[in-house]
Amino acid sequence: MALVLAITLLWSAPSSAAGSGGRVGPPNAAIDAPAPSSVRSSSSPDPVPPSVAAFTTSSAPAGMTLSIEAIPSTICVDDSVACNAQVAESQVTLRAQAPNFTVAEWPPVQVAFVIETTPYDGVYDPTGGGGDPDPGLDACGLEDRGQGTLCEESNGVPFFVANAQAIANAVADANPHTNVSFAMVDYFATHDATDDDDGMEYHVDIPQFVPTDAFGPQVNSTFQANVLRGGGGSHPSGYVYDDSDLSDNFLDSSSITALYGTIIGSGLDWSATTHHVIVWMGSSAPRDPEFSVDYAVSPSDEAAATAKTCEPSFEFGDGVNSPTCEGWIDPHDGSRSDSIADLAHKASSCVNSIEKVCTIDAIDLYATPTDPNSPGWPCTGALRGAGGCPGGSTVELDTQDILDAGCRIAAATGGTWSGPKYFTCPNGTNGNLALETVGPNANVPNVDNPSLMKAFEEIGFGPEINPVVANGTDRAMFQFVPYGAIRVVPGEPFQSHCTRVIPVEKWNCDHDPDVITVGSTTVYGWNWSDTPGENYLLLGDIWSVTFLVYAASGPFGAVPVDACAIAACGAEHGNFTDGLYTWATYLAPGNHSRMVNSFPLSVLDILANAPPPPPPSPTPGIPTTPPASLAPGIPPEPPAVAVPSVIGAGAVPVQIAMLGLMAAGFTRISVRNRTVAMPMAMHSRHRRPTRSNFERDDVERPPPIGRFE
Repeated sequence: MALVLAITLLWSAPSSAAGSGGRVGPPNAAIDAPAPSSVRSSSSPDPVPPSVAAFTTSSAPAGMTLSIEAIPSTICVDDSVACNAQVAESQVTLRAQAPNFTVAEWPPVQVAFVIETTPYDGVYDPTGGGGDPDPGLDACGLEDRGQGTLCEESNGVPFFVANAQAIANAVADANPHTNVSFAMVDYFATHDATDDDDGMEYHVDIPQFVPTDAFGPQVNSTFQANVLRGGGGSHPSGYVYDDSDLSDNFLDSSSITALYGTIIGSGLDWSATTHHVIVWMGSSAPRDPEFSVDYAVSPSDEAAATAKTCEPSFEFGDGVNSPTCEGWIDPHDGSRSDSIADLAHKASSCVNSIEKVCTIDAIDLYATPTDPNSPGWPCTGALRGAGGCPGGSTVELDTQDILDAGCRIAAATGGTWSGPKYFTCPNGTNGNLALETVGPNANVPNVDNPSLMKAFEEIGFGPEINPVVANGTDRAMFQFVPYGAIRVVPGEPFQSHCTRVIPVEKWNCDHDPDVITVGSTTVYGWNWSDTPGENYLLLGDIWSVTFLVYAASGPFGAVPVDACAIAACGAEHGNFTDGLYTWATYLAPGNHSRMVNSFPLSVLDILANAPPPPPPSPTPGIPTTPPASLAPGIPPEPPAVAVPSVIGAGAVPVQIAMLGLMAAGFTRISVRNRTVAMPMAMHSRHRRPTRSNFERDDVERPPPIGRFE
């Protein structure tokens, strides 16, 4: 049975404890592909790199090394075992291993601010839009109805409007290596039982990401002028949302819809050449059963017990509909993984960006909805019994759900969290915001909030050390190009194996190769994954594929296994096959340049098949044909006669030896003639015995008989 040649391409990245997200699973989890017996043809682009200048040595700038080994190193030609090696194929292993360090990087970053505008975010309209104001049961609003602001009404939105340019400058200054640009979205409405059906669920203020120095003016000319009535009306200052009062929602909001639209880029010009960061600021919970809030203990004018609810579907301007009941962290539709946390990892706008994820930084404003001890929570005998009033059990649950939602969305996407200084997230992150209210005059609000400014300065752009060490490109990440007469055995299975050290939510192996024919060469290519959004390797990932090859013909002797493109391959091997070679190609971390690394040279000793052996030799002393060199009728020279070992050589008379030689010669001749019955010369007891020809000199005896008369 012939040995098989298994070619294994192996890529191994360095290990690390940090990850970029999600799937719960054991470290070193592996997926083994079945062994399909077919290959898939490919319409991939020409696998030849754009220029020879892209070639590198076997060590990439980041230190990745490539190797190739063939065992055994000697095989027969033509998938045969008829040579001295008696082996038809050999096992070849290609290996690529990354160094045990990572690369700090600062890719361009696009920051989209998603600003919530519920009443306690600082935009309460004490005039009710020029009509009847509705302070609900808020003690502060009731005390100065039509004039005053709400209890613990954060100045978050007025501060953001007044300091938009300073905020953009602070973000850019905190990230001096990064080119940062900014866009903006606002939202708040739920249009449900706690909302009087006005306001926007998703509204884009700045659709194109603008440079740092243009952000402040853009906020003033769009959001302030158009949304906050800065251009006129009853609030010319531009800090109040017209008709925003406690007939509107404030414990929950349309944050799921707003983040969904922002992530997918509805109305925004996200770029694939940047990292995508979303900064969410608000004081409410998402409409998600996991973070349900109870309005029955709140100051809402629509106060009633609120059952667990879901975010309804929303039709965005570009015709895309969000799913009904989209979750915040976990899905709730029972069939798909629909959640904002999941979307940040799988939306095409995110996975096609540089960091392969959309980072969400959450800022939970310090306000009545996030402070269980705020005097804004009404307190009556009935409410006290239902867990209402400041510090009540139901109030505690409401504020806990709101703050937990902010903590968890940041943690799920690699972002930062800021919130009231009294609160600590489940992961141990401490709150850092002091209470800063809008003040007594809505038209001339307090716009000073040092702790909030610091929170903006400290928003995160995701991990500085990127666990993604190799991103896929528009070509096969791994490619095998056989050299010369080396061939992949047809009909034999390909086996892929993937090992991911850092658990992520979803990953798989690219099982079958793409097969591309260029000129006279067949090229086999694989990616880490056949899903584009998952085609990247993290620290510690290992990929391998195994298949069979053989030598279809000569030349014989040392023959390269693969075409390669480094100096060690030597010009005598031609380096390339139709301009192709065995490579690993990917976008490297750091500068995200395309790396095209050739595997080095490996050789096999190809042996010619031996000629067929001669037929078995005839029995010694009985040749089937006489030597052709002898003349007809002349017997060949007889062979030497073996003398029995019991007789000494010196004791054998010469005559006996001669007679033995002659007898041997007669025997060789006799086998070539027809058998004839004839008298034989011998001694006799008669007085006158017959005699042989050797006795013809004895004239007194009768005539001789015999063969030679």
